[in-house]
Amino acid sequence: MARGCCWRNTSVVFLLGIVCLLLGPAKGKFTPVDISPLERYYLDETKLTSAEYFRSWLTNVYNPVGQKMAQSVEEAYWDYDTNITAANEAATIESSQASANLTRLVAKIAAKFDLSKSEDTQMKKAQREGKELGDASLDPAELTELVTIVNGMESVYSTATICFDPNADANEVSLEDPTNCEESKKLPLDPDLINFMKNSTWDAKKRQYVWKAWRDVSGKKYWRSEYTDENAGYTDSDFLKNLNDIWLQIKPIYGELHAYVRRKLINRLPLEHLSPTGPIPAHLIGDMFSQEWTNMLNFTQLFPAKPLLDVTDEMKRQNYTVDKMFHLSEQFQIELGLKPMPEIFWEKSLFVKPKDGREVVCHASAWDFYRTGDVRIKMCTEVNMDDLITIHHEMGHIQYFLQYADQLLVFRDGANSGFHEAVGDTLALSVKTPKHLSWLGLLKNNNDDRESDLNYMFSTALEKIAFLPFAYIMDRYRYDVFSGKIGTNELNSGWWNYVLEYQGIIPGVPRTEDDFDPGAKYHIDADVEYMRYFISFVIQFQFHKALCDASGHAGPLYQCDINQSKKAGELLSSMLSLGSSQSWPVAMEKITGSRVMDAAPLLEFFQPLTDYLKAENRKNGDVAGW
Repeated sequence: MARGCCWRNTSVVFLLGIVCLLLGPAKGKFTPVDISPLERYYLDETKLTSAEYFRSWLTNVYNPVGQKMAQSVEEAYWDYDTNITAANEAATIESSQASANLTRLVAKIAAKFDLSKSEDTQMKKAQREGKELGDASLDPAELTELVTIVNGMESVYSTATICFDPNADANEVSLEDPTNCEESKKLPLDPDLINFMKNSTWDAKKRQYVWKAWRDVSGKKYWRSEYTDENAGYTDSDFLKNLNDIWLQIKPIYGELHAYVRRKLINRLPLEHLSPTGPIPAHLIGDMFSQEWTNMLNFTQLFPAKPLLDVTDEMKRQNYTVDKMFHLSEQFQIELGLKPMPEIFWEKSLFVKPKDGREVVCHASAWDFYRTGDVRIKMCTEVNMDDLITIHHEMGHIQYFLQYADQLLVFRDGANSGFHEAVGDTLALSVKTPKHLSWLGLLKNNNDDRESDLNYMFSTALEKIAFLPFAYIMDRYRYDVFSGKIGTNELNSGWWNYVLEYQGIIPGVPRTEDDFDPGAKYHIDADVEYMRYFISFVIQFQFHKALCDASGHAGPLYQCDINQSKKAGELLSSMLSLGSSQSWPVAMEKITGSRVMDAAPLLEFFQPLTDYLKAENRKNGDVAGW
């Protein structure tokens, strides 16, 4: 699902997230960029307190050089992600060194300006970001080591397989040596193991084997600054408190969902002896990472007599193709009055896994190459409803790229990373409604009744609500590793302590410090910040409510579909076009009227479900908690 998605965040080579991951063509070389114009440029010392002078330098001197560097870096990483070879990896290291040199030079120049007395908050924001070195603070040898390590972890994740025959008798399943494995039994995570966890017959022993085997072949082998705003007095401690307050808002509904699903698992798997008051073993969730619970819908649905809200079979019956899925998403955006996809998008994107034997990073992501119209998606797409929704998520990133393309390079980014993740999901909240699926002709005989509505909210909760604690702990864990609160002798136990506390989940088999289970997740291996997803899952409901109001929707929030509403599209565009030229609270206010992240619209969306789950859990004698 969309939670695995990301975008290549190299805006402002100022902060070039040197190891953020993205995609591009396969040449295997980095094109050098001449940065001497920045070194040769004469700075008039009498104007170093002028915000207009700084803006002029950004526009006329930095922008052309920085844009060329961003393009070259994107190409190098695209080459690597679409063709994992030693030569292409070497190009990413070369590109990282070059971009780090530029970052250091820009930071040195930006520091010469004194804008402390200026009232131009936009230029003060740009200067503050320009002075931040990030990974460029490392010396060349350390930077090479960092990039090599991250590339290596990503390569392990993307190319790893386990030896497994899903059709074998459960009693014969054992951890086989993949080096002596029949080729037909070597299964990668995407799509084979993901599909097994999703569609298996729920044989607990097989699931336990796959859960452990994937972690054996993957896991063993600075990020908060963009959310703070010193000009507005919003500090790092304010941000952390805001996150905790949001979690406390959400915790009650998650507890009810956990208790309900736990009862369903107890009834389905009596031989597993699950405790009615305890945590849930991870391998029984139906997802390799326990981050989304939608794969349990076939036996947890509130009203089983109603049809499952999964239109995969109907898509296949109607001969949907991957191209049609992408064009469908584009059409939804166009009918909101948003921008169509440029021709280059259709020419250069990678929509399906190559059949030429190349090793690629299948993890879906969106890319901005900082050239007119050059935006792309890399995704190993299959024809199913999950991927249809993921496409809308990735196309949301692309629309954001297109909307802020006219901003200065330093501002060609989302208001914060959570905003970038939220855009596509906001659109998908409409696309996933029974109303919209019926309008597309994919959902037949849809009944607008209470039971169908509750089923829809429940299936959405298995995706959205179940995901929130997972998204919260990913970076809470890493913050504590970075600070030293979690020591090197407790990297795995520290992870599982968080999983138990926030998710109510325990490992599928006993774990030790010889294991490294966080490394079984792509974003850990690829060094990608994850709090963006927690934030996006909250603010997408704020965005959704604002767009629904603009569209004139009347009725419960969960029934809203903004399809073809030009007013909703105009409101969304007004925020997207800002890029990061304004602080995120300003961008938030532009679309919602509020400067605060708040879970209230999310709770409003799910309120009827919350009431129902509470009543059902009490009736069954189940209490939230573990």
